[in-house]
Amino acid sequence: LGAGQPVEARSFPIAEIETVSNALGDASRRRQAAETEVRFLMRELAHRSKNQMTVIAAMAKQTARGAENVPEFVSNFEKRIFGLARSTDLLLANGVAGVDLKELIVGQIDPFCPVDGNRVVVEGPTMRLNAQSAQILGMAAHELATNAVKYGAFAREGGRLAVSWQRRGDAIAFVWREIGAVPGSATPRRGFGTTVLENMVVPKPRRGVAE
Repeated sequence: LGAGQPVEARSFPIAEIETVSNALGDASRRRQAAETEVRFLMRELAHRSKNQMTVIAAMAKQTARGAENVPEFVSNFEKRIFGLARSTDLLLANGVAGVDLKELIVGQIDPFCPVDGNRVVVEGPTMRLNAQSAQILGMAAHELATNAVKYGAFAREGGRLAVSWQRRGDAIAFVWREIGAVPGSATPRRGFGTTVLENMVVPKPRRGVAE
């Protein structure tokens, strides 16, 4: 048992010895189960780490394309990393149970939210997302909240934000509505937020989609 080898319980004519044998067999099974779980968690950690590195690399490239100077790149990239970290914190806290969609959205909006909490409403049925869906929707919510601060509902007094969702079969109909914001003029420059929304969220409804 001390060497990590499996120990099978055996029958003995003496009850006390058989009790010890059963205890050793039970301890061996529990140890093997714990080691199997640790190996699974290590593989899952390695897989998620690789995914995170891929996301961060893509995030860095897209942020660099939209930045006009180094300070702007550093500032924008840092904010996106913090947004990704908030989603990761929820993933680690909830484990295999998945991330609650409302908790994810609120966590991304809060850093940008006005002091007057009545200007923001987040509501929808309870839903839990897997790691990939939580990452993608977390990034999307971060980009939308950033945009609301720059140009939308949080950029002016009286602006309000209403976020809601509902299940439609295997997809999620996700609504982000800014009220009291004046739409800006279109720009040819395509930023990271546009890339996230168009390429990662909308075309792939089965991974946690927003409409």
